[in-house]
Amino acid sequence: MNWWGKLIGTGIGMFGGPIGALAGAALGHLYDEDDPATQDERKARALYLAYFFSCAAKVAKADGRISAEEIAVTESLMKRMGLDERTAEFAKNVFRKAKASRRSIDEDFKEVGKMIGYEPTVAQSFLGGLFEIVRSNGEKLNEMQVRFLLRGEERLKLTPGTLRSWIRGGYAPPQHDPSVDRLSLEEAYDALGLARDCTDADLKKTYRAKAADFHPDKLRSKNLPEEFVAFANDQLAKINQAHQVIREARGLN
Repeated sequence: MNWWGKLIGTGIGMFGGPIGALAGAALGHLYDEDDPATQDERKARALYLAYFFSCAAKVAKADGRISAEEIAVTESLMKRMGLDERTAEFAKNVFRKAKASRRSIDEDFKEVGKMIGYEPTVAQSFLGGLFEIVRSNGEKLNEMQVRFLLRGEERLKLTPGTLRSWIRGGYAPPQHDPSVDRLSLEEAYDALGLARDCTDADLKKTYRAKAADFHPDKLRSKNLPEEFVAFANDQLAKINQAHQVIREARGLN
């Protein structure tokens, strides 16, 4: 079964409630009639997009204003998600309305967590996109925006410390190329969320646990959409490189 189709059984896989009202009538014109996906699958994907761009607007506005850099990153995320012109307009419509919405971002996070069944790869991709928006303004992150992301980490049931690891350098940007973006030893420890004096056993255990979340076979078995697989591949490349850098520094075979 298509991964989006599985969302139908979550209980909130239909397009309704406050988030549906936020998206407005655009949903009815979003897909071509000859789209091979079922109507429910289309609604599930549209619901995910509505949640993401609703959260994106609230995170971007959390520091009091939405910068040109935040808008540029949001638009680049639309391209990476492969949104066609109509779907991109739908996402922009949600973003615009969410800026003025009084609905709490916490409610969005709670509902999207239930919708995706707390699937860790999808949850990290969701929060990772929001993190890219936050860090677009420079290395010094806004405190309120970070608080929102920490709330998302909790509501999506991600491993505690995931966001802090990203802030320290553990997040792989899109199209991360390990052969070009060589990590320093310090960055390698940050990427794995490890202390510099961790044992070799801790290194091995942490690396295996992190790599397992993004293993290609595991992702294929879940039949995840391509945008989530691409995200996972970027993160896995950085995890593998970090592990190798530390092993070399320690003289491990």
